[in-house]
Formats: sequence, C-alpha cells, structure tokens
Amino acid sequence: MRIADAQWIPSTPHQTWAALVDPQVLQKCLPGCVEVRQLSPTEYALTLRTKVGGVEHDYRGEILLSDVEPGRGAMLAFEGMDAAAGLAIGTAQLTLADKENGTRVSYTVAGMAGGKLAELGEAVVLKAGRKILDKFFSAFIEHMSRQPRTAPPPPPPEPEAAGMANSSWSWAVAALVVVALVGYHLLYQ
Repeated sequence: MRIADAQWIPSTPHQTWAALVDPQVLQKCLPGCVEVRQLSPTEYALTLRTKVGGVEHDYRGEILLSDVEPGRGAMLAFEGMDAAAGLAIGTAQLTLADKENGTRVSYTVAGMAGGKLAELGEAVVLKAGRKILDKFFSAFIEHMSRQPRTAPPPPPPEPEAAGMANSSWSWAVAALVVVALVGYHLLYQ
C-alpha cells in the first residue's frame, strides 16, 4: 500500500510541527484514537479503535521518528497490532514547507498488513488508510485554524569560534608581534 498526498495547514511551519508532535493534539485529531503517550522525544505509543472490513478492532502500536528536523519534517516508522485482526506496519516521510501564509505538509506513506487484515485485500486496506488520513487532516486543519499565530522561535545563537580570535588579548599579542618584527628590522638592518 502506498499513499502520497499534500495538505495545506493554516499555521506556520513551527506551529504545525509543534502540533504534529504533541500527544494531546494527536489524540484529539486521530480518528478512533483511544490514547497517545509520548515515550521519548521520538517515540509514541498509541491505541486506535478502527473499523476495517466492517469489523472494529483496537490496534496498539508505536510510532518512531527519525531524521527529525523540527519545522521541516521527519521520517516515521509505525506498527500496530490487534491479536484478532493482525498487523499493520509501515513508514511515512513527512515534509513541511512554508506556503501561502501557511504550511504545506507533504507525505508519502508505505505500509503492509498481515494476518486477517491482509486477507481483506490491498484495496480495502488502502481505502481504510486513506479514510484515516483524510479524517486526521480534516480534524488537524480545523484544530490549527483555531490557534493564534505565533512568531517563529529565534534562530539559535552562532557558536563562538575557538582560539585566540575571540580573545581581547589576541589583538594585543598580534600587535606586539608586528611591533617586534618592525622594530627588529629597523634596529638591526
């Protein structure tokens, strides 16, 4: 299964990113979400109650973020399992870009199913995946449209260069060396 699409979000990239990694926002916007817990800055545990093929199941799973660039995107690996329905695993590439006074969120999801879920066929699983994504982004866009805009955080300060270049004594030492060289040439030449 592969799904690629993009959505326009009515908020700045830094606000969009902050909301996308906020467990409370995820729990609110993910359809059928029972719980989202942040286990670490890059790992989440979640439980989704979803109906696939007319049967409702609770999928317990994890999302792991990698290649994280706050405000710009990340790679996600996900897995979800229900003892009766089977397994859903996959990856998603998420990219955020400043676009028309908002944020363009582009995503490509690749996934596979196992067990009884796979027996339903790729078309049914793909339809269910698209439905979950559409509902998530509808709720997420609505949530973000109600948030006040904030200025982006200031860029991190430039690190100071190491060595004598930043020392007030470095100029005195350099001047002393120049004076010594000029004095040597004037006195001994």
